[in-house]
Amino acid sequence: MLPLIGNLAYGFMLCAFVTRDLLSLRVVLIVGQALAILYAWLNGVPIIAAWNVVFVAVNAWMAFQLLKDRRAVRVPDEVRPLYERHFAPLTPQEFLRFWNAGEPGTAESGPLTKAGERPSWLYFLTEGRVRVSRDTEAIAELGPGYFVGEMSLLTGRPANADVAPLGRVGTRRWSTAALIDTRERDPHLWTKIQSVIGLDLVEKIHLAERRGA
Repeated sequence: MLPLIGNLAYGFMLCAFVTRDLLSLRVVLIVGQALAILYAWLNGVPIIAAWNVVFVAVNAWMAFQLLKDRRAVRVPDEVRPLYERHFAPLTPQEFLRFWNAGEPGTAESGPLTKAGERPSWLYFLTEGRVRVSRDTEAIAELGPGYFVGEMSLLTGRPANADVAPLGRVGTRRWSTAALIDTRERDPHLWTKIQSVIGLDLVEKIHLAERRGA
């Protein structure tokens, strides 16, 4: 009986290593470590049982936090269309966390990004239009629903075009430094933000193709 308990304990822990979903991983670890507690206790090794009690407590706490993060969150009506149209890769809670970290703003003159310089901000246009120029030649116009400064953020290189408002524009902006910090601290969220930006880039490519047709 004891060998069976031990094998089950380590079998569950092995399964945890190949479990991709974080919540499922925590649950599988809790089961495996609970069995390890029983196995160690029955074998008269209290120190191993005690350490596994600590591991179970830590994993139970992390599982609780993950459940909190996944609880139903309602996206406010005023930003729901934006979420559904442009930020679908994010969960509602991730979207609100990302959106609320940004700053609302307006611009009427001066470039949002300038060729040869690294933008300090990632912009998302909420109203108005901007012109994208390279070597003083206009190559595109963008309206609400597009990012500005995303390529420099992704590549770490200076912007390769000027982006200037055509009249008053409304924006949501995020500090580039803060987003780089997010990339280091929360790779899972950063991967989803990259997906959002990737969808934006695909739309810009389609826009350029239609313009050139």
